Amino acid sequence: MAAFALPKSARLRRRAEYLATRQEGKSFADGPLVASYRPRDGQPTRSGIPGGVACVGLTVSSKVGEAVTRNRIKRRLREAVRLELAQLPAVDLVIVARASAAQASVADFRAWLRRAAGRIAKEGR
Repeated sequence: MAAFALPKSARLRRRAEYLATRQEGKSFADGPLVASYRPRDGQPTRSGIPGGVACVGLTVSSKVGEAVTRNRIKRRLREAVRLELAQLPAVDLVIVARASAAQASVADFRAWLRRAAGRIAKEGR
């Protein structure tokens, strides 16, 4: 089971990391999700992550719905991130879910992550 988990080294875990990404980075909205990202240039690779892979943080506001709904969205998002992590550019990425994310599936989130990866790579040039 642990082999399929999203490793801690691929997650933003501190409030300061979330805030720095939101304040210093760029952001865009697309469908049910809003993303803020900042390049990790010059920062050391986190332990256990080969060659500079993205570090992701997920946020679902209490405005989105009850706890059951928010947790379902987070589970689906985590699964999509886990499956698409290798294709994401080396950035710190904060994903904020809107209320319309409650209807999205893992496949929808994966498609969104692929579009976001292309957009981040394009803007990062």
